[in-house]
Amino acid sequence: MANDNKKNKKVIKSAIFGGLVGAAMGLLLAPKSGKELRQELAEQTQKMGDKAIDIKDKAQSAWLNIEDKTQVTLDTGKSWLQKGKRMVSNLKTLVYEIQHGALTKIASDSASDSNSNSNSNSISYDKDSDDPTEEF
Repeated sequence: MANDNKKNKKVIKSAIFGGLVGAAMGLLLAPKSGKELRQELAEQTQKMGDKAIDIKDKAQSAWLNIEDKTQVTLDTGKSWLQKGKRMVSNLKTLVYEIQHGALTKIASDSASDSNSNSNSNSISYDKDSDDPTEEF
């Protein structure tokens, strides 16, 4: 990418230099008096200077625009990454709590069932069944 940037700069410099040489040769070979020629050279030089400043300003504006958009994209990506990490962390916590909370509930219900055999609304957990978190 740095190599492309150097090539682009070289092309731009060559184009500007070629334009200057072409304009100077055109003016020098035109059949005009010295005063008219100097005046026209001054005008052309002023126009080219103005164009160069305009091109520089546009390039700086484009560069700042690219920097701003890149920063916004970077910030958005970081935000999404943080949200994703929080979601994964929350999901891990939830799965852990479900697994351990359900097992604790089953163990306490099993103990009370074996003692009284009267609790018909007990929660059961089949650890051999498909794990719903397997896809995560």
